[in-house]
Amino acid sequence: MAAAAERRDALVEIRGVTKRFGRLLANDDVSITLPAGRVIGLVGENGAGKSTIMNVLAGIYLPDAGAIAVAGRALPPGRPKASIRAGIGMVHQQFKLVPTLTGLENIRLALRGADARGLPERIDRDMSELGFDVDLARPIWQLTLANRQQLEILRTLATGATVLVLDEPTSVLSPPETVRLMGIVRRVAEAGRCVVLISHKLREVFGVADDVIVMRAGRVVHESAVARTDPETLARHIVGDRKMPDRRRPPDAAGERALQVDNLSVDGDHGAPAVRNVSFSVRKREIVSIAGVTGNGQSELMETVGGLRPPRSGSIARLGSGRGYAYIPSQHLGTALAPSLSVADNALLGHHRGPPFGRWMKPRRVRDHARRVIEAYDVSADLDSVVRRLSGGNLQRVVLGRELLNDPDLIVADYPTRGLDIASAAQIRSALVARAAAGAAVLVSSEEIEESLEIANRILVFHGGGIVAERDANKLSAEELGQLMTIGA
Repeated sequence: MAAAAERRDALVEIRGVTKRFGRLLANDDVSITLPAGRVIGLVGENGAGKSTIMNVLAGIYLPDAGAIAVAGRALPPGRPKASIRAGIGMVHQQFKLVPTLTGLENIRLALRGADARGLPERIDRDMSELGFDVDLARPIWQLTLANRQQLEILRTLATGATVLVLDEPTSVLSPPETVRLMGIVRRVAEAGRCVVLISHKLREVFGVADDVIVMRAGRVVHESAVARTDPETLARHIVGDRKMPDRRRPPDAAGERALQVDNLSVDGDHGAPAVRNVSFSVRKREIVSIAGVTGNGQSELMETVGGLRPPRSGSIARLGSGRGYAYIPSQHLGTALAPSLSVADNALLGHHRGPPFGRWMKPRRVRDHARRVIEAYDVSADLDSVVRRLSGGNLQRVVLGRELLNDPDLIVADYPTRGLDIASAAQIRSALVARAAAGAAVLVSSEEIEESLEIANRILVFHGGGIVAERDANKLSAEELGQLMTIGA
């Protein structure tokens, strides 16, 4: 990948960058070249250091060692404005938009202090070239996730970015929206920019990237042209010598009902019906998957069952022994976790009234509890690590460990593997299967066909706000499930 010709066209040279967070070595002597006119796939497990090195490039993190040059000039470290002026733009996995401001106001906010003359005309030109359709007069909270993603890209390009970093950009998009975004990525690169695509979805990397870089444990362990490698080779470099969990689903021996949903209707964020008259049950010792393309109401359904959203009508009954109930929301920060608190504090949230704490919480017990969460679910963080600095996989492991450590008999998991790497997703699927095999009832939402077929006993296909099909996972092909998810029954 780092051929001499490409180095002459390099927009960015990252050399020997090291970054620590306390005792955690996030980047270890990382060197990366970003050439003009190329799409670079940056892959690796959660916590491998991918987002960290790009945050160093964006000036958000100050490196402990190393240097960065943009177009041959040294980039001042740890200065976001300097990175923006140098043409570095980053679209983060967690959107950085102000919900109450309009799209145009958010773009102007990103340009504060810069020349904004002719901005509406420039934005219109960019939208036309990229095929975007965003109502810039609407406040952010009224825009779809796909429109917010497009707005983030518009905002970044408006700053004059020649290097565009997209951190897990498809984690909130439907398959059709993902296809459109990949086309946009190619057009941005063909205009002479460099696009860095951080992704766990190897099919996306192979579909759009020119080159691929694999990071593991903070280091670059493999670089190649995409045309000269294959998914199996990349997966081996990503995981290393670690053994992947076995692929299995719980035995087909469902017990008594643990969850009963009857005639449930739910409104969406804007008041329009999102879920219409849905009824189903989940039994102990089984996993039921709500499978569907994003935007068909399954998120609103899971939030209502999880207690985050009120129903418009219908009923939800939790049955059984009442050993415990666990809800794993799709949004980590701000919903499942308090970003500014430590891992130890977050491991306690929602469970502070139960054993082993009692009326008085002793610091030793709190830390011992958090240590069990970290050890049981392999969280790569210290007890005192601030949660907002954790990778997506580690965030999900903290939530999973906290919710499952008390042996619940009903688990509701909303897109629990969204945005996770191969090994992290496999670990979480294995944990859910193990809990179901031990007697828990599990309701899980998924937009991944292979995931639903791999772990579920029954699959409820969601389309247009309702259940259009119910199938035994053992008797359903990937092709049939994909067709049901896309066009309904």
